[in-house]
Amino acid sequence: MERDLILNGINIGETGFDEDKVLAEIKSRCIDGGYNFVSIRPRGEEIPQGSFVEWAKYLAENKIYFIFLYATQQCPEGKESWLTAETIAKMREIAGEYYLGELFGETGSQFACKLPGYYVEREGVGKQNTCIGGDPYDATVYISRHRNFRLKRYNDMKEAYEGYIETLREPVEIARRLGTPNFYCVEANAYAKHNAAAGIEMPVLEICPGNSDILVPVFRGTARAFDAKRWGTYVAHAWYGGLRHDDPLKMKRLELTYKYAYLAGSSMFVLENGDKKVRGYGTEYDADSDVCANYRRVLALMQDIIKNDSRPAGGPKAKVGFVSGLHDGWAGKWGRSCVYNQFHSEEWGYGDPEYSWKLLFELNEKRSWSEPENYGEYDTSSTPAYGQFDIVPIEADVDHLSEYDYLIFLGWNTMTEENMKKLTEYVRRGGHLVMSAAHLNTQTKRNGEYIPIDDEMIEELFGCRHFGEIKRSVNGVKFRFDSLDERVKYPRYLSGGCDAMFTAGYADYLRFATCSGKTIAYLTDGFTEKMYDMPAVIENKLGKGVATLFTSINYPGNQAVYFTYRAIVREIISASSRECDIKVVGSDRVRWSVYEGNKVYLLNTDYDMPVKIKLLHGEREELIELQPLELRSIQL
Repeated sequence: MERDLILNGINIGETGFDEDKVLAEIKSRCIDGGYNFVSIRPRGEEIPQGSFVEWAKYLAENKIYFIFLYATQQCPEGKESWLTAETIAKMREIAGEYYLGELFGETGSQFACKLPGYYVEREGVGKQNTCIGGDPYDATVYISRHRNFRLKRYNDMKEAYEGYIETLREPVEIARRLGTPNFYCVEANAYAKHNAAAGIEMPVLEICPGNSDILVPVFRGTARAFDAKRWGTYVAHAWYGGLRHDDPLKMKRLELTYKYAYLAGSSMFVLENGDKKVRGYGTEYDADSDVCANYRRVLALMQDIIKNDSRPAGGPKAKVGFVSGLHDGWAGKWGRSCVYNQFHSEEWGYGDPEYSWKLLFELNEKRSWSEPENYGEYDTSSTPAYGQFDIVPIEADVDHLSEYDYLIFLGWNTMTEENMKKLTEYVRRGGHLVMSAAHLNTQTKRNGEYIPIDDEMIEELFGCRHFGEIKRSVNGVKFRFDSLDERVKYPRYLSGGCDAMFTAGYADYLRFATCSGKTIAYLTDGFTEKMYDMPAVIENKLGKGVATLFTSINYPGNQAVYFTYRAIVREIISASSRECDIKVVGSDRVRWSVYEGNKVYLLNTDYDMPVKIKLLHGEREELIELQPLELRSIQL
């Protein structure tokens, strides 16, 4: 099978930039270590265009891939870019495939996560934070010296979504006009799909801020949805891996970061800094320190893994996709405050749509032994089939959506007729779709009236019609029948009395009547089988697939409905793994993935203890012990 081309290297310019020493840095920090990638972040007032050409020639001669960070975004006053069209043309001619293009950066962090004035010193608020060249800047101003893009106030989610995209599209178009060959963007949050809509071709995750188990699926899912050539990881560990640079766990965390990203399919690794100098939080370490030596050790360790392992191309298998809906503004763990930087009104603060994503924070943890709805010969509740899931943009076409056995909606979604048709076709082809009535809303305003999509489209997909009546209920939920998907084992009862489950407070439900669909679970306030009120979960068999609808118009992040939706999702996760031909059972500290040709990667994320797991493949059962931080590949 084809082997991945994996880029691994360093960044020049993060902790100081000297134009005259760039070639020496390339040699000492990249070539001498056997690495094949360099990111260059130009700094200062002016760099002769001939220097860029000289660097490009040297890099290409040594077969080093290279990219320029912030070439358009953070260039000298009055210029469009650090690079002219003539220089770009020369570099493309000289370096060919080794010149990767431009790495844009952190636009989601600027336009989706930061309070106005975040980077500007205010009276009584600590020291001044600085950015390019030591100049203070305001997060309400685009991070560029020569353009003054200011954030706007938006009326609804559609305006905000499109406004963000337009803000990024302008510098991308400048770089395109100058002839830049490729457009990457490093991002510390979940805005990969937004950046793709603005013209970014390859997403790069700034992997250390936030929860890697969640953000990696965002970037991998986006890359797959838009047929990106690769997705990458930018390791800003010296800053975000921990506040104390001499912390031994911080170095272990760095090693796990690299190994996890490799297991998960990243094909580009950039160490922002640390091998040369570490500076921040009031302390500083130079190249001779044990701290910097540890960065060099991990960088070399990663290079050995890449050199000695033949990882198949295409990334790890993923059969479960969580859908990022239209206009969704969730940013991941990093920057939880107001959606799309709309701090002017409380309605824009994070609420039920964004809190719905918290369900993902549970996924790598097994369900408690005392949860009676956990079903199976083994406990497969912590990871889906093949150990990985993707977060998939609803903007993907139906062919890409159909690569997943299960699609599950979580956060904000503005439903459209186009997307309803796409999801209906997904189910017809054999997929299993899970969503709530909240995801059928066409309303774009944060606190607007609930306006569901056309009832005939709902009937076609879910086999039910609504009465337009919204009922507020504090009742519990009973799963009365088996799922129409025989793989899924809800905690159902077939006859007789049963306690209501998942009671958690008042919530709003849309009243439905089934047509071709079947009520699987009811709202109920009683023990007997006759004391149920209205449908809570409806399923419909359509073509080769199944569509599952939870009837609440509250997003799953609402505490009153969270536990019911959680029960559905956790059972889908378990079902996907139960039916899989390869299983890993045992410690939930183990992350794992499977590539084409049944190549399995196992990583023990425990800092301190070895763990034992069972690797099941057909009739085979192998007991494996993994040492702390150990990454192991096994060819089945």
